[in-house]
Amino acid sequence: MKTISDILRSWKLPPPLKIRFDDPTGFLFPFHEEGMDICRAVPRPRECSFTFIESTGMQAVAVQDEIDIVGVYAGMFWMLCRLASSAATSGVFPAMVGGKEPEWKPDVNRSLRLPRDLLDEGKQFNWEAESATWKEYPERQMLFLVILNVLFRFVVNHEVGHIWNDHGRRRLGKAASLCIDSVEPSQITVDDPIAAQAREIIADSFAFKRTIEVLDRELELTAELKMTKIVREKLLPNRDEIASFVLIIVFLYFRVSDLSNWRGQARDTLTHPPAPFRAHALAAALLEHRHLGISEKSAGLAIQKASLGSAALMTVILGIYPDLHWLENVSGTQDKDHFQRIFEEIPNWHGPLAI
Repeated sequence: MKTISDILRSWKLPPPLKIRFDDPTGFLFPFHEEGMDICRAVPRPRECSFTFIESTGMQAVAVQDEIDIVGVYAGMFWMLCRLASSAATSGVFPAMVGGKEPEWKPDVNRSLRLPRDLLDEGKQFNWEAESATWKEYPERQMLFLVILNVLFRFVVNHEVGHIWNDHGRRRLGKAASLCIDSVEPSQITVDDPIAAQAREIIADSFAFKRTIEVLDRELELTAELKMTKIVREKLLPNRDEIASFVLIIVFLYFRVSDLSNWRGQARDTLTHPPAPFRAHALAAALLEHRHLGISEKSAGLAIQKASLGSAALMTVILGIYPDLHWLENVSGTQDKDHFQRIFEEIPNWHGPLAI
């Protein structure tokens, strides 16, 4: 039987990252185990494994082969760690006490740079150095871990969503396939772009649902722990707030990863929906499904909080002016028509294939 290394090599992907206990990022080992748990939790006819991949790229992949593989590039994980650490450093979510108070001091020159550039895309995360301003404060450590867990689980579950819905096998019509998510759209050359974007919307919705449900269940199972009691009291007191918090963090991830290279491009020529388009679609999914049994009113409030809250978080965390029209950029008549085309395509890519 092929190994993970064999399969990655056959698809011309970088090799698996060797995990060391003395890893300076501090979190590769526990999150490798978390990734494996996520993959094991989804029932599949064949084994599904997780691996970090030795590359600085901000990418993740889903491979369907002799074994199914979800791979997160090291560069992606470092970016998620740095975003969570920057949030803990900046003082946002001030109810989780410790460190500096949040400040709004946007800088014009920083505002002209890409968020990924401000977060040193491709640079290895160093726990010891980058947590120096907040690691002595237990509640800021808790905030870091909660944000990082949401980010990581969403990214991994997005790839699991591709595998669970057999997107690669449906697309190629054969047993082995590869889906690469580079978090920004590019112009497509051979595949059907509407189908490609429908697959991404399905994977986002799958990941969002799983991330919310796991966080809710985790808080229930660890209710007696001191950390959980603090998080419950100050951050996530109920299911409405869990849904709202996860949506804010996912919107923040979309904003940070957005290269804006879709501007001026025809929507139906892209591999992935633009980041704000994905945010709109996720908001629609929350309104439709109302995860965790929240009310329609609560879902609407969560969307409002995420729209404004993600912009506020990014401006404080990165010291930049907010893009108040980020969501409006994909709210025109043509975008609504484009969403309808994707919505009509979704049933062709939803659910696992029959064995």
